[in-house]
Amino acid sequence: MATSFINKDGMPTKDPYKALGVASTATDTEIKKAYRQMALKLHPDKQSGTLTDAEREDLDRQFHIVKEARSFLLDSDHAQARQKYKKNLASERVRLAEEERRDRTMSSRRKRMREELNMRERMAKSAASSTVSSDEKDKFDVDRLRREGEKLREEYSKREAAVELARKQRMAVERAAKKLDKDDRQVRLKWSRRKVSGGVHTRHSLTELMREFGSVDSVELLGSKGNSALVTFADASSCKSCVDAYKMSDAMRASFVGRRKVDDNVHIDQSDTEHTRKRAAETTIERTMRQAAEREKLMRQMEMEEAGEDMTKDDDSKPSAFPPVFPLISENEGLTPFAILERYESSVMDRIT
Repeated sequence: MATSFINKDGMPTKDPYKALGVASTATDTEIKKAYRQMALKLHPDKQSGTLTDAEREDLDRQFHIVKEARSFLLDSDHAQARQKYKKNLASERVRLAEEERRDRTMSSRRKRMREELNMRERMAKSAASSTVSSDEKDKFDVDRLRREGEKLREEYSKREAAVELARKQRMAVERAAKKLDKDDRQVRLKWSRRKVSGGVHTRHSLTELMREFGSVDSVELLGSKGNSALVTFADASSCKSCVDAYKMSDAMRASFVGRRKVDDNVHIDQSDTEHTRKRAAETTIERTMRQAAEREKLMRQMEMEEAGEDMTKDDDSKPSAFPPVFPLISENEGLTPFAILERYESSVMDRIT
């Protein structure tokens, strides 16, 4: 007795490829060949007369399945349904491949969780399809098991997402650490083409030049002017020797890259800030003293010119210091040099008058 191979939606109830014993990627020629072989084997006219009625009925059923499987895979009447079925097969292959990949990377604990979830779902389906007592219905409550299953799936998805996020973050940190390590081993060179022999540097010439400071991993020429390059040493300690060696050179300069460049700039900025702060703190007093010394010098020059002295003649005499050094006594504490000078002048003038 033959059973229908195609359901009411036009889709096969069984895998037509398996029915014919071929792969899902088989060509039309391969399908026809497999059908002929199966038909010769299962056709009722080819059977011996010693078969029982049950055996004949089973062979007849198999023959009809093979025949309908061939019709579904080759006949134009089933073209639309066949296309949909092939898409479903492709989707199923992708899903199985993804599950296989997850199984390979999944820990034993997660596998146990998944198996437990599948077992509970099977128990829920079994409880829903069978007639059991009221106590057993309470034990295998379908809604409760479904909620628990959804909760477990959600927890599993969250754990998978957390693991994936942690993996991406770890990879990002590793990439950043590798880049920082490489930056610490690099220096940027810039040179004057007019002061370089031949007017140009090559990778080979720079490699030979930089080997003085340590082993060189790579040299990369930068820009279109041909006067800068990025050198990567095998050891970060070589960078400082290189930078220090060319610090005062007028033909080539070397500078740090990455974190060491930032640290070097911060050190320079701090030094400049300290110098600027000291100058700002001393500006008022120093300016007054300098202006007074310049006035005194100008007055002496004018007096010498009026006296007819030769201003071009070298004066071996040591110029007088201004302001003069005053005695370190308690009365002078806390007073500026000009205040001390005014106090002494006032004292002298009082004695004269």
